[in-house]
Amino acid sequence: MSDFYVGYLPKAPPALARFLRRVVAALGLLAAVVALLLVTGQMPFANSTFEYGKVRSFEGTIALKPYPTLLVARPGEVAPSDARSEYLLVAPGKHGADELASSFDGHQVRLQGQLIYRDGKTMVEIVPGSMVASGSAAADQQPLRDMGPMTISGEIVDSKCYLGVMNPGQGKVHRDCAARCLSGGIPPILVSAEGSKQYLLLDMNGKALGHDDLREFIAEPVSVEGEVLQRGKMLFLKIDPQALQHAASAIQAAR
Repeated sequence: MSDFYVGYLPKAPPALARFLRRVVAALGLLAAVVALLLVTGQMPFANSTFEYGKVRSFEGTIALKPYPTLLVARPGEVAPSDARSEYLLVAPGKHGADELASSFDGHQVRLQGQLIYRDGKTMVEIVPGSMVASGSAAADQQPLRDMGPMTISGEIVDSKCYLGVMNPGQGKVHRDCAARCLSGGIPPILVSAEGSKQYLLLDMNGKALGHDDLREFIAEPVSVEGEVLQRGKMLFLKIDPQALQHAASAIQAAR
């Protein structure tokens, strides 16, 4: 039989059939190798968590500025800088917690919420309507300590997604989501280029930075000189948004 073959014949010639089997097997092997290379080339997901649907109860002091935070006393004898755990507060969806916490600044409260955490940094998504005062007297708040000027390269992200609600919560694939979160009042953070530190961003007056100040730099490699402040384990960076610069090289932050 000739190797010439047309579709209506019941079988292909033996030589042609053997050739096609080899081609199909080679293509299958090539597809498996390419898939394996793509999988191994991906960065691993960050060790971040959003306890969705697991509502917990919390009690502590509200610090409204620069970003809403719940300060929870730690029991036992600890250093002054470790006397309180600090939980950033956000509302459900792409919204900050300013409206929910505005009338409780400096006061003891009880609230319910869902934990979001990554690399020792913790946030609570408040259940709307669950925050109630548990004491009428205002409590003292630990002041921000000035740690001096520093130039930092990194990436600006929205804290809620980065800490655990989205994975990955950074990079260009997350840029549109981060922009919407920051416009809704989610606190912006600068993740250092090596991924080891996170700085809540403030303006030069120590106030919260607006979305418009950061618009073109969200999820982009940036470099900025600013003044580092610290409260407990929480780091802040006072910057002039006009001094933000795109970094020359891409960020390889820990993911």
